[in-house]
Amino acid sequence: MLFEGAPSAKTFLELAIAKGYSNNGEMFSTKQLNELFAIGLDENRHLVEYKPVEHHVIAGWMDEPSIQIQLRCGSIFLVPYDPDRDHTPCLNRGHKAHWALIIGYLIDQFNDFYVFARHGKTKNLALWSLRDLARSNANLEEFCQPIGHPNETFILPEGGIGGRNGLRCKFIMIEHYRAKEEIIL
Repeated sequence: MLFEGAPSAKTFLELAIAKGYSNNGEMFSTKQLNELFAIGLDENRHLVEYKPVEHHVIAGWMDEPSIQIQLRCGSIFLVPYDPDRDHTPCLNRGHKAHWALIIGYLIDQFNDFYVFARHGKTKNLALWSLRDLARSNANLEEFCQPIGHPNETFILPEGGIGGRNGLRCKFIMIEHYRAKEEIIL
């Protein structure tokens, strides 16, 4: 979604498998995804402009003023969350954990903070409450073997998805990323 399809999702998957981070496309470590992002960024510097792009794993509660300020300043985020049937954030303890790319924000007349999100399940842009996304991120506690894949082996970080190397209360902040062709609303 960030690099206009280059490297492809297949290339990222092959790299994740080669590094021992994934077997089937799963990515249960924010730290490891940040490392893969760094590789993708190095290979695609031509797609970004201006300042050098910085990216960091942030640990903590996502719905706080400092994160809202970063969104207002143009930072984007890769956030693990549990999607409900309609792909909105839910509290399912990490049983269906996926990643979303947070690319913008909206503040309504009641001063409620929302985020614009993209995720791999649809091409549509989603609008979610930042509080709901933060709750879902904080609820990523355990892996659940997918019903359709009972014999597949998935790679979990030490301590599981809720541990210090996992997903719970962690996300990636990307600063100074500006696509050459941006949409401004």
